Amino acid sequence: MTVDTSTSRKQFLIRSENMTADDFGELYTRMFGNLYSGMPRPEKPIAIGGVYGRYEGVSFRRLSFRGDLLAEMPDLDDEITFIFPSAGRVVFNQCSDSVGLPSVGLAMEKASVRSVGFIDGHAHHGLSVRRSLFARRLATLLGRPINHKVRFQPRVDLSNEAFQGIKAIVAMATGNEFDLLIHSSALMPARLQEMLVDSVLEIWPHNYSDALRRPAPQIAPRHVKLAMDYIQEHPDALVSGSDLAELTNVSLRALQEGFRRFVGSSIVAYQREVRLQRAYDALQQDNALSVSEISLALGFSNVGRFCQYFQNAYGMSPADLRRNLSTPA
Repeated sequence: MTVDTSTSRKQFLIRSENMTADDFGELYTRMFGNLYSGMPRPEKPIAIGGVYGRYEGVSFRRLSFRGDLLAEMPDLDDEITFIFPSAGRVVFNQCSDSVGLPSVGLAMEKASVRSVGFIDGHAHHGLSVRRSLFARRLATLLGRPINHKVRFQPRVDLSNEAFQGIKAIVAMATGNEFDLLIHSSALMPARLQEMLVDSVLEIWPHNYSDALRRPAPQIAPRHVKLAMDYIQEHPDALVSGSDLAELTNVSLRALQEGFRRFVGSSIVAYQREVRLQRAYDALQQDNALSVSEISLALGFSNVGRFCQYFQNAYGMSPADLRRNLSTPA
């Protein structure tokens, strides 16, 4: 069997009958982007069928297994996998086992998974998304950098109809009717990526769900507004919360509570958001300044840490941002 992995979507059937374990493992690895190269030897014949596609940090699949399969997971990229089981069981081994059933959906951090087992004629729809794509989209939707990694609720009740919306997009992407469209349209893979990322962020609970649903912010009281204005006007100033409290003529506790209630973050987190936003703007506008010069000008004493903050906040490194801007559309 020949597997073409250059296209964004591929229908396939892999059988272990009349194949050595090494050949089966090689074919399985080629099909799934070198994710399962440490597969143990199958004890019984196995067949895996379905549709699998991948496009720039997002993969989507509809799979069914005949026979039980245990796959050992090597070190992986920072991806999150979402599983919608329709038959049998899928078991992810981390510190403890997480079991997906037709009534239970799973969100799994791939980097923390040691192995995964597909048992009892398992079948599922699923998708995997690189965490940086979520960070980039959240930064756009919220209008600010992301200070903490997005973390999804690990188990959900699939009887909640909202989750069927994500599954429906995966079903569309892996359905026969979609085949012609995704292969004939240069724009469709990118649009599909956007649909999958947005639907997961909107429906699957995570640590930024409340921020996405929060109504327009209330008008901040004068002392909070004064502190925010000062931070905006002096992004490079290493000013403490106590200094800001003295500047605004309130107690530190009152200022901290005001930021928590009306800004939705701590004083330190807001300062970092402003600096990262200014860095983002500077990287877009001024190619004469290096990344190091921009980071130091904005009060980041450690360039490596600045790059890490930037990556977490925008889902790309400062160098990647400049590279994307210099690449012709």
